[in-house]
Amino acid sequence: MTNKENGEHICGRACLGPLTFHPGAVGNKITLSHGNLRASRDLETFQNGLVFSSRPIGVKEKVTVKVERTLLAWVGAMRVGFTNVCPTTGPLPSLAVPDLTSRPGYAALPLPTDDCTPGIMVTFWVASTGQLCFKTSTGKQGCVETSLDLSQPLWAIFDVYGQTTTMLLLGSERIHFFRKTLSCPIPRSTFECGYEKTPPQLQRKMEMAEKKLKQRLENQRNNNHPRQQNGQLLAHVPGSNAEDLCVVCLVSEARLAPRCGHRCLCLPCANRVFAEFGTCPLCRQSI
Repeated sequence: MTNKENGEHICGRACLGPLTFHPGAVGNKITLSHGNLRASRDLETFQNGLVFSSRPIGVKEKVTVKVERTLLAWVGAMRVGFTNVCPTTGPLPSLAVPDLTSRPGYAALPLPTDDCTPGIMVTFWVASTGQLCFKTSTGKQGCVETSLDLSQPLWAIFDVYGQTTTMLLLGSERIHFFRKTLSCPIPRSTFECGYEKTPPQLQRKMEMAEKKLKQRLENQRNNNHPRQQNGQLLAHVPGSNAEDLCVVCLVSEARLAPRCGHRCLCLPCANRVFAEFGTCPLCRQSI
C-alpha cells in the first residue's frame, strides 16, 4: 500500500516486498539503472548479460519483465530461469545457456526471438510440479521440466542475450486461494522502447568477419572440386579431407559442432565464432 501523505510505499499483507535486479550479481557487460530495475547490455557484444533477482522467488510467484530495447545485429533473444544457488557465490559465466544450465541447481530456457521485440512483456515462474513456465504478451507460452529443489530458495535468472539489449523488471505476483499478492510498485518510467542502431565499430567488425568467412567458404568449395589439367583429373593434395577441416581456418580438423549438429569448427576458431557471431557459420542457427 502507499502512504498518501508522502507517497512512500509501505508493505502490507497484500505485498510480496520489493523486487529488483541483484546489484551484487551482474554480468560484466551489464549496467543497472532506474533503481536497479533496468538492465542494459553493452551493444558491442551479445553475451555477458546475466542478472538475477534481488531476493528469492516463491514457487508459483510469477515474475514479469519488459523488453525495452533490441539490436537486430545479433541472433537469438533473452533467456530466463531459476536457480537454487545464491547468485553471489562465485564469478558469473558468459551465458545462462549452456554455461549455467550445465551445472546442478540451474534451469533456464531461451525465449522465441519473434516474441522478444520492443514493448513485449514476458512472465515466467516455477510451477508446483517443478516445471519452468513462461508466457508472453504475444500469447506464446510453454513449460520445461527442471530438477530444481523446491524446498530450497529460488532466485530468478535473466540473461540479456542476443538481440535483447535492455529489459525492465516490472515486478511479480502470486495467487493463493484466489488472493493476489504483488511486489512493491516500481517508479514510473518514460524510457523509450525501440530498436538500437548498430554501433559503427560493430558494423565494420561484422562486415569484415563476414567477408573473411565467405572467402574461406569459397576457397573450401574450390578445393573440394577435382582439378583438371590437359583433360586429366588431378588427385587432391595429400592430407586431411577438406570436408573434415574447420570451415574457418581450413587447417585444423573440425572437432566441434554447434547446437545445429554441423561439425565444422576446430576449438580455437569455435571460441572466436561463438564470441563474435553466436551462430553456426554454415546454417546461421543460434549457438
